[in-house]
Amino acid sequence: MSKRIAVVTGGLSGIGLECAKELKKAGNTVIVGSRRCDSEDAYSVKKTLGENSYFFKLDVGNKSSVKQFVLKVKEVVGSPSILVNAAGIYKEALITNTDIDHWLDQLDVNLTGPFLMIKELMPEMIKQKFGRIVNIASTAGKVGASGYAGYCASKAGLIALSKVTALEGAAHNISCISISPTWVETPMMDNAAIRHSKQNNIDPEKAKEKLKYTNPQHRLVQPSEIASVVAFACGETCPALTNEDIQINAGALW
Repeated sequence: MSKRIAVVTGGLSGIGLECAKELKKAGNTVIVGSRRCDSEDAYSVKKTLGENSYFFKLDVGNKSSVKQFVLKVKEVVGSPSILVNAAGIYKEALITNTDIDHWLDQLDVNLTGPFLMIKELMPEMIKQKFGRIVNIASTAGKVGASGYAGYCASKAGLIALSKVTALEGAAHNISCISISPTWVETPMMDNAAIRHSKQNNIDPEKAKEKLKYTNPQHRLVQPSEIASVVAFACGETCPALTNEDIQINAGALW
C-alpha cells in the first residue's frame, strides 16, 4: 500500500482504534475524528500511533462539525483518499418504549454521519482518481434484534448506503464496502454485557461469557480481526472489492 491520507471516525477505541493502527502500520498518515479528541484516551492513542497521526474534533452527526473537520484536515494534512466510518452508538429499548431523541441520535451517528463524511470527502477522491471507503455496519442490520430498533435500522441503512456509494464511485476508482461483525470484544460490548447482567441479575462476566455462545466458534470476535480486513480493503491490490457487505461473524447469524 502506498502512503495515503486516511480518516477514521470513532478511532479512539474498539474497532476504530484497531483500524487506525492497521492503516498506520501500512504506511498511511492517519487522522482520527472524535468528540473526545482532547481526552486522556486521545493522548494515549496519540502516543500509540506516533508520527503522521492527527486528532481533530468531530461530531459525525452534526453537519457543521463534519464540514469544519474536513476543512481542518485539508488545511493541516491534505486531501484524504481513505475513509473508515467506525463511529457508532446504540440505545437499548423496545419500540414502544423508545425515546424519539434516542432513535434520532442513532440515525444521526450511525447513518447520517457516514453519509455526511462520504459527501464531503468523495469529491476529493474523484479528483485523485482513487478512493477507499469502508463502513462498519453490523449483522444486526440484516437479522434484527428485539430491543435494538434504532441500531438495527441505522445499520441496515448503512449497508444500503455503502452499495450506492460503490456504484457511484466505480467509474472513479473509488470502492466502498460495509463490514458487518457479530459481537466484538469492545467497550461498547462491555457496556451491553453490564446491562444484560443487571436485567438478568447475573455477574457481568457471566453475561459476557454468554455472548460467546451466540456463535458456533464460542468466542468473541476481536477488533483486530475487523481491522485486518479493513486494511486490505483500503489497499490497492484488489480494486474490484466493492459493493459488498462482508460479515465477520464467527459463523453466527447475529
